[in-house]
Amino acid sequence: MNTKESMNLGELFRELRIARGLKLKDIASDELSISQLSKFENGQTTLSSYKLLVAISGIHMSLSEFGYALNNYQEPAFFKLGKRIAEFHSKQDIDSLKKMQVTYKRYESFDVYNRLNLLVIKVAIYSLDNSYPITDEDKEFLTNYLYEIEAWTEYELYIFGNTMSILSNNDLIFLGKAFEDRSKLYSSLTSHKKSAEIAFLNLILILIERKKVYYARYFISKLEATLNYQDMFAITCLQILKQVIDYLNGDIKNIEKIVNDIDMIEKLGNPTTASFLRINLQQFLF
Repeated sequence: MNTKESMNLGELFRELRIARGLKLKDIASDELSISQLSKFENGQTTLSSYKLLVAISGIHMSLSEFGYALNNYQEPAFFKLGKRIAEFHSKQDIDSLKKMQVTYKRYESFDVYNRLNLLVIKVAIYSLDNSYPITDEDKEFLTNYLYEIEAWTEYELYIFGNTMSILSNNDLIFLGKAFEDRSKLYSSLTSHKKSAEIAFLNLILILIERKKVYYARYFISKLEATLNYQDMFAITCLQILKQVIDYLNGDIKNIEKIVNDIDMIEKLGNPTTASFLRINLQQFLF
């Protein structure tokens, strides 16, 4: 860590500490002295990774919250990129997506990430125009990357959730099982858990679309095992998706109840969930 980074970390830590009404003596412990904290805040020294974690814990913040503050309270660049892609996609604005692909700058220092980010843009275009080419090389690159990552962070969840539509059935199911296993390490983090829920829902929707009902039910059971009373978005979506499967299997004779349930979700003050379901179920029901 260079001096500039040390100064930024120390200054931010002091700012956050003071904002929380804490003095150095309130944070100091046997593992981290007042002198060490003072020198760190003044940019005179660095802290080891362990002691930095102790310091952050001492002001009752999580590492992810501290990192968010360090990034000027901005989301990571790939999330910002994802939101722009989603905005253009929801408007079916293929021209803007194509311009985005052409003007995309190499935001990442690692070429693999730049290629993955560009692939997300390509898949968004492909989903609106099936004639848009996605090469076998791109698909193989995507599959190899995801399989080689042993513990999936939010980035892998983002990539998988936004590119799974180009995968073959075998690769989709194979990587779906890898995702279910390899995302567990970070599952106690709220933001990671929410990203995993969205990836699960997208996976289930694609499997229903491809009439892979057995595997759709399999992943429904895996998702349900992770949910609690706070996960109303996922719970509500799953209830509707189960009805869709029953309808496609002939166990439900019409879609009236499904449509009414989606309408009720909107009336109860959750138009985002209702819109998500209508858009994704358009090809099945409406």
